[in-house]
Amino acid sequence: MPSNFKMKEANLASQKKHLIERMGVYLENHDNMAPLEARIFSALILTGNNGITFEKLVGDLSASKSTICTHLNTLQAAGRVIYYTKSGDRKRYFTVIPNRLIQVMDEMLQKWQEQHVLHKDMLDFKRIIEQEDSEPGQNDLDLQFHENYLQFLEEVSLSVKKFKQKISQKQVDND
Repeated sequence: MPSNFKMKEANLASQKKHLIERMGVYLENHDNMAPLEARIFSALILTGNNGITFEKLVGDLSASKSTICTHLNTLQAAGRVIYYTKSGDRKRYFTVIPNRLIQVMDEMLQKWQEQHVLHKDMLDFKRIIEQEDSEPGQNDLDLQFHENYLQFLEEVSLSVKKFKQKISQKQVDND
């Protein structure tokens, strides 16, 4: 029986290592993070609210203490990571800032709102040009594209707002 438990534990550790690597590559490419910084952040995401110690990060990621420390400081300065301590324990436990997902959603919504205003203005301008044209319909002004894109932005923004509300409510319920 104990060997079965060790096999499951080893399998989970292997899966975690694989996910950290996959998430790390994604964050490198899409969030402009340094390779080890992305793996640290990935490990913190997978660890959850319990946090992970500096020593565990050093061991799990096979990196030097100074490099882990540098990237943890960068993640803290960027507002992505915090640490807490436990009474009677000198260790610091690092975790992703609890409302980080809410922050990301707010950033996306702001970006989409800016795009919405810009595309609405372009659509309005192109409609004026279309009306003043002596042969309406002859200019390919992509009116349909702007209309479709505006609809897309409205729908995706609404979905993200609903999801954000669910997350916020869950956080309130857990507090």
